[in-house]
Amino acid sequence: MIDTRQNLMQTLLHHKETGLTIDELSENLSITRNAVQQHITALERDGLVIVKGQRSTKGRPSRTYVLSEKGYESFPRNYALLAQQMLETARDTLGEDAVETLLSHMADDLASDLKPQLNTLNEAERLTAVVDIMNSLGYQASALQNKQGIAAVNCIYHKLAAQTRAICRYDVNLISQLTGKTIDHTCCMADGDSTCTFELREPKTTPPPLE
Repeated sequence: MIDTRQNLMQTLLHHKETGLTIDELSENLSITRNAVQQHITALERDGLVIVKGQRSTKGRPSRTYVLSEKGYESFPRNYALLAQQMLETARDTLGEDAVETLLSHMADDLASDLKPQLNTLNEAERLTAVVDIMNSLGYQASALQNKQGIAAVNCIYHKLAAQTRAICRYDVNLISQLTGKTIDHTCCMADGDSTCTFELREPKTTPPPLE
């Protein structure tokens, strides 16, 4: 069944401009119309396929189906290779300091987008929300038992972090801004640790200037 759905999605990928009807999919895949309908229903439910419009087939108007954006993204992508090439080119052309500055600005921009949803939360709720945000990005994170930090078991930039620790500092910067805490990066998968651990502590306060 999985292979049939994959074949159906691949067929739709090759007809992205016009879409295909149930009858056309049945003919292309050499399976019954009822079987196609069952697969389409499941793919619509999962958000992988959407209705594009209608077209007359066999004398009656029929819906045409195309892949959704989520459906397109289910096919292999190589964003990691592009990111690696961009990082290498930036380092070779601009230098390590420029890469550090660029990543710092990127963390600032992402934090600015995310912080509004955290502003009304108390400290415990904020930590939970930050963990949820990290998991939505793929970190497979959880709060430490003492609730004073976050552990992630998936480094989503692992190959890039092996090239430059500016990537790790990007994580630290982002988590610091989202939690409002100073971050100690006590364990790092780039060093061979099993997790990346980000321990939270209160930021140092700046003493008032002397009169």
